[in-house]
Amino acid sequence: MVSERWAVKVVERHLAGWSAQGGPTMAVMDVRPHRLGWVINSQSERYLRTRAMMDAVLGHWPFLVDGVDGSLHELLGVADPGNGEWIEEYLEQVRGIERADPLRLRIAELLDSGQRLAALRLVRASAPDLGAQGAKEYVEAAAVAAPVPGHLRSRLPRPPAGRRAWRRVSGPNPEPGA
Repeated sequence: MVSERWAVKVVERHLAGWSAQGGPTMAVMDVRPHRLGWVINSQSERYLRTRAMMDAVLGHWPFLVDGVDGSLHELLGVADPGNGEWIEEYLEQVRGIERADPLRLRIAELLDSGQRLAALRLVRASAPDLGAQGAKEYVEAAAVAAPVPGHLRSRLPRPPAGRRAWRRVSGPNPEPGA
């Protein structure tokens, strides 16, 4: 896990680029642990001194420093930093962790209760693109707790993509000595 101290350094290094480009001098305001790493808020140094709204930088969102690789992301205004569908999307797109398959969970329940035919029917109704043979392969994989075969995974229904809730600012920033 990337330490809080390193996460703050990653953000400060990014913010230094703003003032170097003629923007206001920015400073870290607060740091909160998050299940994905660290959420860090920043604001202009002038605002932090005066607390006058005219000195605040508006439209500036919190940063997320990934706890695994130290990559820096800006959380956009549509993101609830604490929870939401964006976290599943982030895990899938940034870390490559597959989402839980709700169909697979239901199929496993049906198989556990001896309802193999009902499981096949549910797969055919939920994922018609699989066809009869694909549905059979899917159910067989679920029956032995094997991964879904790759040629079937691409034909399974996907949840609709929501509005993108983060923007990658930098790639990995591994903590020295970690």
